[in-house]
Amino acid sequence: MARILTSRPGEATRSGGFSLLELVVVLLLLGLASVLVVPSFMGGLSGLQLETSTRDVITVMRHARSEAIAKQQVFRVVLGEDDPLSVKYFLTNDFGEPLKERALPKDFQFQVADDVQLPLTVSFYPNGRSSGASFGIKNKQGKTTAIAVDTITGFAKLDRRSERER
Repeated sequence: MARILTSRPGEATRSGGFSLLELVVVLLLLGLASVLVVPSFMGGLSGLQLETSTRDVITVMRHARSEAIAKQQVFRVVLGEDDPLSVKYFLTNDFGEPLKERALPKDFQFQVADDVQLPLTVSFYPNGRSSGASFGIKNKQGKTTAIAVDTITGFAKLDRRSERER
């Protein structure tokens, strides 16, 4: 014989669900955790953008070197425009005509030595050499990656040596 559980009038029954107070407490804890985690996540995202932007600039420079060798013409990469705060960079031919235009993400900027001014022009010659350069890209958190372009080989690469010196 089956028993049916019933409650008497005025008695509270527990159905196994969650009370409103328990739900509010859990939501508050999730909100607090997200407030603590999101800023560190965004910092990691900015670092990833910095790495990607650095690789993009290096790729454009390698493309300029390849084009210079293949077409036996001088190609240039111009970093920045006449404005020192410019975040654009260009692949140009020998006459300065832009072939490709790119830009760094918002709040990023090029960093050059004190004795160098933007726009910085790096030339790539038909024999594979370049005019050489050393510069950096800085993100909004202040982290900087350095790029070095070798004058003899013409290769652009991430300058890990300068990262260790910082």
